Amino acid sequence: MTALPSSPVPVWLPLALVALGIVAYANALGNGFVLDDRGIILQHPLVQHPGTVWRAFASPYWPESVGGGQYRPLGLLSFALDWRLAANSPAWFHGVNVLWHGGVVALVFAVARKLLPLAGAIVAAGLFAVHPVHVEAVANVVGRLELMAAAGVLATLLLHARGSWWAPVTLAAALLSKEHAVMTPFLLALFDLTRSPLQAPAARRRKLYGAYAATVALWAVVMLLALRGTSLSTTSAVYADSGLVTRLLTVLSVVPHYARLLVAPWRLSADYEPDVLQPVAGVTASVLLGIVIVLATLIITVRTWRREPVLAACIALVPLTLAPVSNVAMVTGVALAERTLYLPSVGVVLIVGWLMSRPVVPLRTAAIAATLLGAVFSVRTWTRTPVWRDARAFAITLVEEHPESYRGHWVAGRVLGSSGDTQAAARELGIARRIYGRDVQLLRESANVIATLGDTSHAIALRDSAAQIERQRDMSVGLTP
Repeated sequence: MTALPSSPVPVWLPLALVALGIVAYANALGNGFVLDDRGIILQHPLVQHPGTVWRAFASPYWPESVGGGQYRPLGLLSFALDWRLAANSPAWFHGVNVLWHGGVVALVFAVARKLLPLAGAIVAAGLFAVHPVHVEAVANVVGRLELMAAAGVLATLLLHARGSWWAPVTLAAALLSKEHAVMTPFLLALFDLTRSPLQAPAARRRKLYGAYAATVALWAVVMLLALRGTSLSTTSAVYADSGLVTRLLTVLSVVPHYARLLVAPWRLSADYEPDVLQPVAGVTASVLLGIVIVLATLIITVRTWRREPVLAACIALVPLTLAPVSNVAMVTGVALAERTLYLPSVGVVLIVGWLMSRPVVPLRTAAIAATLLGAVFSVRTWTRTPVWRDARAFAITLVEEHPESYRGHWVAGRVLGSSGDTQAAARELGIARRIYGRDVQLLRESANVIATLGDTSHAIALRDSAAQIERQRDMSVGLTP
């Protein structure tokens, strides 16, 4: 399929779309450092001492004080640069996040312009700019890794279509931002195989894929050396004690949540661990719905592969970019996290843009529908962003929306403990343990709080339970004899 005829685009148009994305998240500038922000920004020596940040390329993402893990050196480099420029200024860090989001909006428009008529490209980029599922990625500082990785992946896609040798460079940048960018070569192959307008020139294709393979291989070697035996990721509590069958059934039960968040993201959550999500051991209604969605996606993609290659590629983009965090091939640290939907949502907005630009949809009707949807998305995004203002706002919102969330009560216990209300902290941590009592870190934090209250025997019992759970899990993966 040849590229769409390209009419000149006024300079103000992409700038207006970027401005829309920036304005939609302007109230994020009032947010502080919440949850992982504190461990990565306020407690990470490589961020706090920018002169040594080059060591990030040979070190895990998480500091040694929490056991290390993951490999995201460009993220640490970005945070260290912010610290050098503005030190302990949350507004600066959040402002940089918002600017990154604006840049990704511009890249989404550039990709959409290659694939869709101008009206469809405007719809796609506009909806991406204000999509509520992006709040966690944009409004929480460490969510910047999602923005950086998405920028790298989209830039690689555009450069690949031109046959540019800069494409392996942007691929490397995406990989060094967050590991899920490892799916990028498969994404490029998808657009090549469907013969979309983003297909690379035939003369360059083989050499480019060789460069991509070398880039991924080099990144993998450096990452393994940097981690030096530490885990690539933690394990989600939903899957911590699940066998293969239970894990796959649970994954299928999560698929409808993906669909809802990407298409109708009004009901959002900052946490999807127990008991917001639970392991599924049998065939439930959510599992059946997940199977229907997976089969429908596959069937539609196959049926449109030749006749509508752009639509097929955009549909397949969603599960392909979700694959690294789906918990199918390997268990990750989250059962579901809204921040991980930042890149997959590109496929969804492109599909909407494609539908809106069909001749069967009157232009006036499409414009009204897109405007109304964008307005609804904007309101939801604006009202959701303050959830990440501070740990207290986060905990209150999570416990109110999901009283069944063990993590919500856990964070509430931390907030109460830091304010000096140890009795209330112990009560909230107790609720968290009753919901899910096999989180080793929760048990140890609870033991520390209970010891402060003078209940030494209970504290010792909790520490013993934590040690026993660790031993059981180590034995299950063969780490101990």
